[in-house]
Amino acid sequence: MASLTIGSAIPTHVALFHATRLEDARASKPRRRRGMMSVRTAAAGSAENGWAPSSWRARLARQIPEYPDVAMLEEAERALASFPPLVFAGEARKLEERLGEVAMGRAFLLQGSDCAENFKEFGANNIRDTFRLMLQMAVVLTFGGQMPTIKVLLTTIAHSHGFV
Repeated sequence: MASLTIGSAIPTHVALFHATRLEDARASKPRRRRGMMSVRTAAAGSAENGWAPSSWRARLARQIPEYPDVAMLEEAERALASFPPLVFAGEARKLEERLGEVAMGRAFLLQGSDCAENFKEFGANNIRDTFRLMLQMAVVLTFGGQMPTIKVLLTTIAHSHGFV
């Protein structure tokens, strides 16, 4: 069963900034909490923050494995570089704007996670069922709260392995 976190504000464990106005959110400088990048920093792009596929090496890593075989690491990096992005820049910008609406009290944040599940249970059916549950909850919250519900689903890989 998926564990869910529901809140009317951005959870403190997610490194997001809180702004009083959407304009302030767009104009604010990136902030860091607990060694994680803010959404503003992550979504800003290479021109603004110097991001590159290898820039993770310069970041503070709190949970990262040792890579004893450098050649295998480089091979994995080349393979990953050939794949399309998991999240497109436009999607990140849209989420940033919608989270600004949550911060201003004009939308509700519904955050769900399957963080208690293990890889054995991780698969297409599990993702589909969790997503379906999130959509059903969002319909109820949107109707009951009379405001938009922003849905954020964190996966086992992101949550259980230190990416969130």
